Amino acid sequence: VLSVTSNGSEITVFTEYLPPYQIKNSDGSLGGFSTDVVHALFKKTGDTPKIQVLPWARAYALSLNKKNSMIFSIAKTKSRLANFHWVGDLSFSKYYLWGLASNKKIANFSLKQLKSYHVAASRDSNEHEYLTSHNFKHIYPVVSANQSIKMLYNQRIDLIIRAEFDLITLTTKLDLNFSQLIKLIVIDELDTTLSIALNRSSDFELVKKYQQAFLQLINSGQLEALQKKWNVPETK
Repeated sequence: VLSVTSNGSEITVFTEYLPPYQIKNSDGSLGGFSTDVVHALFKKTGDTPKIQVLPWARAYALSLNKKNSMIFSIAKTKSRLANFHWVGDLSFSKYYLWGLASNKKIANFSLKQLKSYHVAASRDSNEHEYLTSHNFKHIYPVVSANQSIKMLYNQRIDLIIRAEFDLITLTTKLDLNFSQLIKLIVIDELDTTLSIALNRSSDFELVKKYQQAFLQLINSGQLEALQKKWNVPETK
C-alpha cells in the first residue's frame, strides 16, 4: 500500500553507497549520478522518494520482498531479469578481474588458475554471484566495495572484480593509488547495465508510470546531460 503525501505517493527506495553513482555528501545527504537521475524521475512522476541507504545485501533482499519499492543502481543480470520490473538503464559497465601489480604470483594466469586464489566481493552483488557460480575456491563476502578494495591493497586477498571506471572512482575516494593495480582478465559474462528497478509485485500502473517517466528523461536529453555531468559511461 502506498502512503499518500501532498506530492502524490511516497515510494520506498533502497540503495547503497557506490561512488560516483551514490555518494555521501559532506552534509550527510545522498548525491551522485544515479541519485540525480532518480530525483529527476520523481520530479516527473510527482511522487516522493523515501530513500534508505543500506549495505547492498540488505537493500537487495528488502527490494525483493517489499511491494511497490524501488532499488538503484542494480546490475541487470540474466539471473535477476525475472525478479524485478525494470524502469530504465543508467550506465554500462564492463568488468575485469584485478590484482596488485606487485603480486607476481597472479601474473599471466588463466581464469581457471586464478580460481584458486583469494577474492572478495560485496555479498549478493553480481560479482559475488559470478564467483559462486564459477566455483572460485576462496571467496570472502564483504559488506561494501570499499572493504574489498582495502583488503586487496592490504594484501589480505589476491583478486577483486570491478568495472574500471568504478574502480578509479573508488580508489581515488579512498586515497589509494590506482596505478598499483593490474587488469588481469576481462569477464565478458559480467558486462551489464546498471539500472533502476521496481519490486516484481508492484502495481501495474506504478510500473508503467515510472517506465514512461524514464523514457521522458531519455527523450528530453536529461539522462544524457547527467551522464556527461558525472562523466559516467553511457548505456549501450
